[in-house]
Amino acid sequence: MNAASLAGLDDATVEVLAAASVEGLLPGAASPYLLIAEHAGNLVPAPWQDLGLAVPYLGTHFAVDIGIDALTRRLSRTLRAPAVIAHYSRLFLDYNRPAGEWDFMRPDLGGIPVPGNLTPDAADVGLRKSIAWAPVEQAIVETAAGRQALVSIHSFTPVMGGIRRDVDIGVLWREPSPFVTSVLKTLGAHGAEAGLRIGDNAPYDWRQAVGYTLNRHGLEQGRPCLYLEVRNDLLSDAENFELVSQTLETAFATVAMSLWPESGLVV
Repeated sequence: MNAASLAGLDDATVEVLAAASVEGLLPGAASPYLLIAEHAGNLVPAPWQDLGLAVPYLGTHFAVDIGIDALTRRLSRTLRAPAVIAHYSRLFLDYNRPAGEWDFMRPDLGGIPVPGNLTPDAADVGLRKSIAWAPVEQAIVETAAGRQALVSIHSFTPVMGGIRRDVDIGVLWREPSPFVTSVLKTLGAHGAEAGLRIGDNAPYDWRQAVGYTLNRHGLEQGRPCLYLEVRNDLLSDAENFELVSQTLETAFATVAMSLWPESGLVV
């Protein structure tokens, strides 16, 4: 990657790269939910040459929420809910961060530099926004219209800073709502039956963190919303993936039937 190669990108190439940045599932489905997976992909557009990183780094949690692509597709199918799935790595551009935050294009991986993110110029930043931000923004705006609640789906590492987290699935919320209350109660009950520990604003507290996606498309629009955080090692084997998926499906279908019975959603 170099300034000359980026300067040589023509409009047609930029359009192709932008079209590849996001995927919509079941956009016309009548579900009350919109599912969003901002960190589902680990791709870096070819002109940026993997940001100067060795390929294995793009398979780590720094680059992608491991297991979330498959989980979001599964939940979209079983809940018959539309979903917006971003394909580009959050290292290229993190849609869930405000543009002014350091990790919008983070310069390091816990001390390991990301060469392509150390000194991006204004032209580089503008191209990335056109390719990886604007299409996701448009897809969410279009698909969120008429939805009762937004659910952004993420995964987290079981150990952070040497401390083992005692949560399997976290429900992150910023403002209370009947939706949040119902999810915490219902998922808590179904999680306990499945032997899964459900966190209330854990392992992260959204009230103490930045979350562009649901601030912009949820709270600012008056839509109930929450972030789901699933421990990523639970998504890496078939048995636990099935357990987590079934637990979430049952809980969110139950919540929909309780709050929006006209949806007719049953799993």
